[in-house]
Amino acid sequence: MASTDIYVQITATSDFSARSKSVVVLVPGNAIEKYRSTLHSNRDDDEAIARQLADPVASYVFTHRSSFGRFRVAYSFTAARPPEIAREPPELSRGDLKAWLV
Repeated sequence: MASTDIYVQITATSDFSARSKSVVVLVPGNAIEKYRSTLHSNRDDDEAIARQLADPVASYVFTHRSSFGRFRVAYSFTAARPPEIAREPPELSRGDLKAWLV
C-alpha cells in the first residue's frame, strides 16, 4: 500500500516564557516509502516515519531562534493541508520536504 502525504505540525513551547512557535512540514508519501525501503523499516507506521523525517527541519527552525531558549515539543499529524497554510507558499524546503512557519 502506498503512503499518502502527511503534514506534521510541530509546536515548540518555551520552557522560560510559555510562548510557542509552530512549523508545519509536508512529508510526501514517496519520501516515506523511500525511507521505509532504504532502512527496511516495516515496523514503523507512516506517522512515525513522517516525524523522523520532519524532526531535522523543525530542529533547524527552532534552534536558530536564539531568543527562544529551551523548549518542549508536541506533534500532530494530518493528511489534509492545514488551513493556516492553505494559501501560503512554503518558507523552507529540504529535499522533498516543505515547511511553513505558523
